[in-house]
Amino acid sequence: MLFDICLSAKIVVTATWFSWPVFWGIVLLAMVVLEVSTLNLVSIWFALAALVSLIAALLGASLPIQFVLFVFCSAVGFLIFTLFIRPKIQKMRTIPTNADRIIGEIGQVIEDISPLEDKGLIKVKGQMWSARTDLPNLIEKDTLVRVIDIRGVKAVVVPYDSTEQAEAIETPESDA
Repeated sequence: MLFDICLSAKIVVTATWFSWPVFWGIVLLAMVVLEVSTLNLVSIWFALAALVSLIAALLGASLPIQFVLFVFCSAVGFLIFTLFIRPKIQKMRTIPTNADRIIGEIGQVIEDISPLEDKGLIKVKGQMWSARTDLPNLIEKDTLVRVIDIRGVKAVVVPYDSTEQAEAIETPESDA
């Protein structure tokens, strides 16, 4: 029985319809299609490793060498991506939008800002904005507020403290 299993395994490996270059070509094609469909650089290193293994198979390298090359090239590609390429992509500067211009500005509450209902409306720099607050208290209509952040399409606000402005004028920051 063991002889039959070994014989059938040998037949599968040496079958005329099967060749390792075709296998690596299929893996390469599948990884390229996956990469093109996602565009997230999730399988590019597998495609390059399959290409290296395909070249090795065409040059007559043994099957273990082909698999070692595939695993090694995949690991090296992954490490290069995570250590060098991804940090550079993440450091790309985000382009500020016009919405960023209202951060730090003073506005007036047009509709009560309720933290429980997560609703409210303010007018800042002549524009109407949906608003919310992270504070537990309701901010009533006609209250002055400072915009501290933008989350989605809502301005995050806190009540404006007029003494904060007066202190900033009285005690300018020194350059020392």
